This record gives sequence, structure tokens and C-alpha cells, in this order.
Amino acid sequence: MKFKFNSLLLVLLQLLQVVYSLTQKEVLLSLRDEDGIIKITDENYGLFRTGVADFYNVLYVTMSQSNTAGQVCEMCFDFEKTLRKVTSSILKQEPDANVLFFIADVSDMSLIVDDLKLTNVPHLVVYPPPTPDQEFSWSTSPFYQYELNVDNANDVMQFGDYLAKILRIYLRIQANFDYNEFVTYFVGFMAVFIIFKKLILPLITNKWKSFCILVAFIILLPSITGYKFTEMNAIALIARDKDDKIMFFSGGMGWQFGIEVFTVSLMYIVMAGLVIALILSPRLKVLNTNTGAFLSVVLGSCLLYMFSYYLSCFKIKNPYYPYTY
Repeated sequence: MKFKFNSLLLVLLQLLQVVYSLTQKEVLLSLRDEDGIIKITDENYGLFRTGVADFYNVLYVTMSQSNTAGQVCEMCFDFEKTLRKVTSSILKQEPDANVLFFIADVSDMSLIVDDLKLTNVPHLVVYPPPTPDQEFSWSTSPFYQYELNVDNANDVMQFGDYLAKILRIYLRIQANFDYNEFVTYFVGFMAVFIIFKKLILPLITNKWKSFCILVAFIILLPSITGYKFTEMNAIALIARDKDDKIMFFSGGMGWQFGIEVFTVSLMYIVMAGLVIALILSPRLKVLNTNTGAFLSVVLGSCLLYMFSYYLSCFKIKNPYYPYTY
């Protein structure tokens, strides 16, 4: 009888523990704002500083007001936008993810500054889920720290990828539209298009023949630049380094990224076009002697530079190649 009573008591205790955990979870989730972030204050800091069991604790320390020297943290505002875009995406796509996001503004609270011994802001740290038998604290427990700087404060993709790897979730984030990059590419493309239409196209007498030559080049170049190699080995088109920057060339002669096919093809096309232009420019009757000579010098200089650039790219593949200038 005593054994049954003890067993029943144990089951009741476990049931109470489960109910308490579920209730605590519901209370915590109710404190989140529309982006899934809990704001830390001096009043609730003592509750959260010991962590939340079974949840990743992601803490962002920021400063919304100027300091005593009158300095404003612009990067704090920039990264908070990035943080909120990623947290809202996680909230919508992975609502059951075991992660809680906290934001602490040192302008409104002092406890966290003394407890974490902060000397500067901003900081983004990720604490692994604490266990019930673990003595956990934000000030002493190990954490992952996201390296924040001016260059990546607005990079939503990089931060989203960083969190997705730690949390082991699949996250889809739409990148911010870069107006400066769009204007650069648009102006560059329009300049090339206008030059080709106004200057180059009128000089081409047999347009059908020229079109066939262009198609032949398009078919030929992928064949000699390693397209089949990347296809057979299922190599990704674009690879990135640890800083999330595109790697246009792989080291070594026995491997290449898919993007190398297009990069090398483009260099071949440009150099071949410059050679053809050098051959044909003296035959243009619309150019006088001085203009033709100047054009030849310009084309020759461009060809010299392109070949030098080609050799510098080749040295990435073969660092010991001696014939460069």
C-alpha cells in the first residue's frame, strides 16, 4: 500500500512539474512583442538572467539614447532592424522553435551593465539551452557571440544563416533590396547598351553572320572552360567564404566552382573582342589617322590590362605560375 502511495505521489509530482513548465512557457511567450522579442527591464532581469530551461536564449544588448559624451550608437539601430526581421521570420516559419529572444536597452536599465561588466555596445550573444540540473547565468555561462560590425549590421542574410545553423532550422529570408547596387548595374548596362547600339551596331554590315559567330562562341566557351566538369561533379554555382563573400575562384588546378565557367568565359570574350577590334579598327574609313592611332592605343592598353588581370586570377589557381607582370 505504501509502495502504491509513493508511486502515485511521484506521478503527481511529475504531472505538476509538466503543468508548471507548460504554464511558465505560456507566460513567457505572452511577453513577446509582435516580432517575438521580450524586452528586458530592471524589474524582470532577475527572472530571466538565470535562463529559461530547454530554450536557446538570444540576448541583444543595445543603446537607444546617447551616452554621457553625447555619442549615439547608429549601429545599434541598424542591427535592431536586422534582428527584428530575422526574429519575425522565425516566429512565422518556425513557431515551435525552442528559442527566446531578449533585448536589453542599457539606456533604460543599469543592472545588466554591472552584471555582464559591459564597456561597449551593441552585443548579440546566444546561450545554449540550460538544463534543470545546471547552474546557469547570463553573466557566467558560455555563449556564442555574433561578431557585429558596421559592414554586417544590415546583412539580414548573414545573421539569419548564423542563427539557423545554431538553432538547426531551415529559414527563408528575403534579402533587402539594394538600391545602390541596382542603380550601379542599371547605369552600367544602359551605358553598354547605348554604346553598342549607337557606335558598334552601325559598323556591323553582315548582322546575320555576326549573330552566328556570337552563338558559336556561346556554345564553344562553356565547353573549354569546364562546364561539364562542374556538372559531372555536381558542384554548386556559387560558393562563399567564412565572411559570406562570393568566391570566384577555387585554389588548385583540380577543382573549380561553377561561377568560374562564366568568369573565365567573360574574360576570354573580352580579350577576343579587343584583339578583333585591334585588327578591324584600321579598316574603318570613318576614322582619320590620329583618331585611329588613339583608338589602337586605347584598345591595346585595355588588352594589356585584361591579360594582366587574367594572369592574376590564374595565380589563384596556380600560385607558383611565374609569368606575370
